[in-house]
Amino acid sequence: MIGQETAFRSLEFGVQANLDINRQITSRMCYRGPFEVLPPENDPRAAFDAFFLQLGTDPVELAKLRARRHSVLDRVREDFDRLNAKLGGTDRQKLDAHLQAIREVEQSLDAEGGPLAGCTMPGQPDEGLNPQSNDQYPTIGRLQMDLMALALTCDITRVSSLQWSTGQSGVRFTWLGHSDSHHGLSHEADNTSEARTQLVQINHWYAEQFAYLLGKLEGQQELDGTLLDNTVVLWVNEQGNGQTHSKDEIPFVLAGNYAGKLRTGRSLRYEQRAHNDLYLALLQMFGSDALTFGNAAVNGGALENLS
Repeated sequence: MIGQETAFRSLEFGVQANLDINRQITSRMCYRGPFEVLPPENDPRAAFDAFFLQLGTDPVELAKLRARRHSVLDRVREDFDRLNAKLGGTDRQKLDAHLQAIREVEQSLDAEGGPLAGCTMPGQPDEGLNPQSNDQYPTIGRLQMDLMALALTCDITRVSSLQWSTGQSGVRFTWLGHSDSHHGLSHEADNTSEARTQLVQINHWYAEQFAYLLGKLEGQQELDGTLLDNTVVLWVNEQGNGQTHSKDEIPFVLAGNYAGKLRTGRSLRYEQRAHNDLYLALLQMFGSDALTFGNAAVNGGALENLS
């Protein structure tokens, strides 16, 4: 199973990917299973502490850190055990899923092994950073991409995601000269040329960020090429048209070729196919024997013609 050979099964980064309690589905992107959300870490300093602090740490100090973290997890498990005895069957299943997540954290704490080639201790992010600052949005994003690339380089994980804001993004792209929020502009693009022009500028800016991440992966040499050569990177928006909330004609961009398994340099168009079929094709490319992804009712089989 993917993720069992690394300290972390997956790492989730965010840039103002804040939970909206009234719109939980559109403010969360990654899940372990049905309704088991994997919340993204929005603060580069917290991500650094959680994922990279052990690199270069004195073994004695690292043992103390692991002991403290285990102590916290043990206390949580004790609370769960007491609660478990009071629950019915359905709630107990939900609790078991949480306990499995805790066990994965324990495994990550116990993971050992020296850094790989190219894996160096990153600089600790500046204390003055504010992950919720609108104008620091680009800076936070670059830091998160740097940490994501380093996590893959160090083989801390082989699966990672980066969520930029949410489906109701209130980010104002002031560095592009905009004053209205991204979400507000998305509902005006079909009404005014100014809003449409600004949305094009926003999408161009996000394309530059995608290119930056690819450049970080391309710059890491491996024995048989680069990290990008052995990776698949997916960039997608959750809607085709923001004003109508259309789920049709959604563009997906794939980069990297996973050691030659993904044929790139092409533009493909699929009619009436669910995004589940793309995810299923990628799962099978990674060696999974899955036959469906997500809601089986909308699965049409693995998307063809990717290799």
